[in-house]
Amino acid sequence: MLRVTAVSITSRTPEGTVSFATRFGDGLTIIRAKNSSGKTLLLNSIMYALGLEGTLKPGKQGILTTALTQSVKVGGAERPVLQSWVDVEISNGESEITVRRYAVPPEGIKPDLVTVWPGRLLSGGGSGAGEPVYFYVGRGGTAQNEAGFHHYLGRFLGWDLPVVPTYGGKEVPLYLQVLASLFFVEQKQGWSGIMPKMPTQYQIREPLRRSIEFYLKLDIMERARRRSELQQRLSLLRAEYASLRGALDAAAQVSNARVVGTSEFGTPTFYRNPLFGADSDGVAAGSVLTVFNRDRWESLQETLDHLQREIQEARALMRPQLTESGASTLNAALSEARSRLRSITIELQSLDDSASMMDMQRGVLEKRRRLLEQELRRYKDISALESMGARFSARAIGHHDCPTCQQSLDGTESLSGAPVLSTIESAALVAQQLETVSNVISDASASARANESARSALEQEAGGIRARIRALQADLEAEAPNVSIERLQSKLTAEARFRELVRLRDSAQVVVNDLLAAQRNAIGLKSELDSLGDDEFSPADDRKLTRWQNELQDFLGTFEFLVFAPREISIDPQTMRPAHGDSDLGFQGSASDGLKLRWAYLLSLVQTSASVSGCHPGLLLLDGPRMYDVGPAAMRSFLRSCSQLRGEGGRAQVILTLSEDPAVVREWLSNCVYSVVDIPERLLV
Repeated sequence: MLRVTAVSITSRTPEGTVSFATRFGDGLTIIRAKNSSGKTLLLNSIMYALGLEGTLKPGKQGILTTALTQSVKVGGAERPVLQSWVDVEISNGESEITVRRYAVPPEGIKPDLVTVWPGRLLSGGGSGAGEPVYFYVGRGGTAQNEAGFHHYLGRFLGWDLPVVPTYGGKEVPLYLQVLASLFFVEQKQGWSGIMPKMPTQYQIREPLRRSIEFYLKLDIMERARRRSELQQRLSLLRAEYASLRGALDAAAQVSNARVVGTSEFGTPTFYRNPLFGADSDGVAAGSVLTVFNRDRWESLQETLDHLQREIQEARALMRPQLTESGASTLNAALSEARSRLRSITIELQSLDDSASMMDMQRGVLEKRRRLLEQELRRYKDISALESMGARFSARAIGHHDCPTCQQSLDGTESLSGAPVLSTIESAALVAQQLETVSNVISDASASARANESARSALEQEAGGIRARIRALQADLEAEAPNVSIERLQSKLTAEARFRELVRLRDSAQVVVNDLLAAQRNAIGLKSELDSLGDDEFSPADDRKLTRWQNELQDFLGTFEFLVFAPREISIDPQTMRPAHGDSDLGFQGSASDGLKLRWAYLLSLVQTSASVSGCHPGLLLLDGPRMYDVGPAAMRSFLRSCSQLRGEGGRAQVILTLSEDPAVVREWLSNCVYSVVDIPERLLV
């Protein structure tokens, strides 16, 4: 919900200040004045203060007249404008804010700076207004960054702006300037044609449809948002899957093995059949890898079984007779090997403890880095706002908690008169802290890699010692009289190959498990993606669109639309444009009938959104709606419909401009509740 409760326009000259101020309520307000008296300036000023001039055209030229930008009459003579600004007081139904934006700013302030006071600064007489906060418009990040005014305004209105595609292939928020095209119509070109003039400079695909979907809260928009999110997650999974496959293939190639039973990510086979023929318990890596052995390819596990039997057979034939001194030597070597294995076990435990500690410390450091990045962005926003002329008090930008360690600063003593860093200096300090923390994280990661390398070396050494212990034990238990060198060589070769393939199997098992997990996640995401269906309207969407179409037809009947029977006019659900039969309503009738269609389109959207709990703000700003000499009867019906229009929270707010005689307006709106803002001569004089 958005209500404009008051507006004030001021121009300051060397010879004095001229201004205009008025208040607005719910329902219909008519801004009545002769032509060229400032009616358009009043509405355009509201849009300018809210940073929505992009709704009218890409630049600011022509939005505000010379009375706010160059010169204005004071005492009957033109005087140069030294400063000018617009204050607009708006409400979301629960709270109020006052927004100021300069057209000609004082020295040190730029026009793209927006100042916001919480509370009513105009209609409340300034009482109760809190300390101002500052935002920017007219630059990148206005809709995304916390210092962007439209990001703030969207939250004030309770809007969660959807992300929509552009013609350039990117995704951007559905900008407020685009949404405003359905509640603001400017006089010069806004009434030409039967459809709202949507801004094109933002390159949003189908901006009218996206705006209607948002205002009516159509399920199809939420499904489109969810579909985009799922497709993005699938893309990330695809990259993860490719990385895992590459790692598995590389590890297998080192040991002259190959991977079998895989399928390409995203193929029908991938979504239909488990990788490697896995069951609910997973699959052993020994069956996933194959090794070329004895002139044929066999599974890794089969090769390991063959090697194990070969080693056992060699041991059985290698049993030398031991002398007493030889046995003593072997026992001493066995004791030494066991002692070293115990030492390695202790070192591995120490390395594991160290790795756990480093992981925890890196987690803390990563959190600290994120906080510092957030703080640095905040200082950069503040610095940008200060460069535009914003003036922050220490209380406005201060913290109750330390931005680095998050400890409370309440009760912390400080030296009176101690030097205080500027915003730029503070940003530089935070940047230095961020660099330091990043370097510490980098060093910690390097230490973790070194730790892992040391652990791998110790594990490899431990594996060799265990093999030696088994060999020494076998020698101590030996009974055979002699040893064959050929058999010894065969046994050593088999043991080396066995250890190599065991390491491959164990490391491959981790990757295989990750691949299976990636496939399960992908299947789940694909299943949800398929359940969303095509870009089709849900039954609830159809009901909303039907209701809107009925409202449109009712208004057309009220306005005496003549070119076609009102019940023959429909809403094309693909384009959200009025249609007649199967063809788009280009326009075949008179200009006045086209204007009636515009009226009905705008009013029916407001009323439908309110009835279906949509997101339309329930506000219409209409500059010069009586174009093309539309008949008095139609104008009377239109104004009465505006005064009775339903919006969010009750009556919609319609602010429009007219040049009609006051007596005519009174006759048209007899027995209706409405307000009139009269501009006697000129808005600013």
